[in-house]
Amino acid sequence: MTTCYINGKYCSIANAKISITDRGFQFSDGIYEVITVYNEKFVDLDLHLYRLLESLKKIDIKINLDKSQIEKISRKIQVINKLKMGIIYIQITRGNQHPRDHKYKQIKPNIIIYSIKKDLDKFNQMALKGVKATLYPDIRWLRSDIKSISLLGNVFAANHAKKKKAHEAILHNEKKYITEGNSSSVWIIKNNICKTHPLTYRILKGCTRAKLISLLIENKFKFKETIFSTKELLNADEVFITSATNFVMPITKIDEHTIGNGKPGKVSLGLRKSFIKAI
Repeated sequence: MTTCYINGKYCSIANAKISITDRGFQFSDGIYEVITVYNEKFVDLDLHLYRLLESLKKIDIKINLDKSQIEKISRKIQVINKLKMGIIYIQITRGNQHPRDHKYKQIKPNIIIYSIKKDLDKFNQMALKGVKATLYPDIRWLRSDIKSISLLGNVFAANHAKKKKAHEAILHNEKKYITEGNSSSVWIIKNNICKTHPLTYRILKGCTRAKLISLLIENKFKFKETIFSTKELLNADEVFITSATNFVMPITKIDEHTIGNGKPGKVSLGLRKSFIKAI
């Protein structure tokens, strides 16, 4: 039975309870974070915890735990649940408020932390073959820089990908410019230049994205943070996505369009190898 942390206590997920007056339940008034555990090691822990606190600040939620305390709880959950491979999931909502009102008060937040076991090694085999993606309009709200639990737009995109038997949905705005994936950052390589969307309110500040940029700089690889169109995406030499669980995942087909020669690119696979080595 999986043990979770909920508002200062540890208990089984089956016995964890949150009131129906929780503003996360009623308004999606909260944020979340996903931290990968790979071979018992936390991946980019500081980046994820910093982003967690940043998102809390952006929606004005104040908690009585600091970064080191959240880390301590997360590590305890890992030990209790014997998590060698998978994710630590953190969710913080504004708290319980009755009567229901759009206008919030300064109330006690609900804090939940638990783990999910995942076979992350399967992604290595997927990367060697490459995966399929599909295009989908970006219908999410305009503050994608906040890791909000309001994910209905992402749910629509992910299930569109499922119907298309694709690994990920790549989102584009009304002008046909790529923003990001339904749960990832999107990258293209053209003429040995790597490109990804710049940090704006339209995309999430990906932690894997940040780590990869540092590796690109370290290896003196040319890259640009710039917008690019669906046309540029489809005509790229290589396409890949990055995320906490995908690491660096080559895309070899988008809908019916083949990327490059239809095989994972050497650069994409090299970057994946460098990323795994770095963690």
